[in-house]
Amino acid sequence: MRIRIRLVAFALLLAAVALPGAARAGDAAKADGIKVEVTGFRNDKGQLGCSLWPGPEGFPRDDSDILRHIWAKIQGKRGECDFAGVPAGEYAVTLFHDENGNGKFDSNFFGYPLEGYGFSNNAKAQFKAPSFDETKFHYDGTGTKQISVQVIYR
Repeated sequence: MRIRIRLVAFALLLAAVALPGAARAGDAAKADGIKVEVTGFRNDKGQLGCSLWPGPEGFPRDDSDILRHIWAKIQGKRGECDFAGVPAGEYAVTLFHDENGNGKFDSNFFGYPLEGYGFSNNAKAQFKAPSFDETKFHYDGTGTKQISVQVIYR
């Protein structure tokens, strides 16, 4: 159990670091791409961090393999991340509720998550973070692909 929690916390921490090219939701005009609707927040504090992964390489630990990272507001216990201008392909999303707004995924001394997190396909962590195959979805490169993710709190 502790190993699973530590692995999930570690994976989300790495995926959540602010990347040099990180954008804030709403910075660009709405365009075709991938829209992630996130529900289940326990409050509206802090911000939502979403990362879009273009393949299994490094997933979900190596943040250098993230295609794009977005910060978004939480309102009414809901959040939304819009990844515009994404080419066709297989993708996965990792996300977390940065409840204290410090820009990182917080866990306790034992690696137990202190903030909510989630994965595309609402994949669950079972002794380790879910794989890319468990979280992937296809985007055909046209229109808006909408996915929904429920935040998990432990």
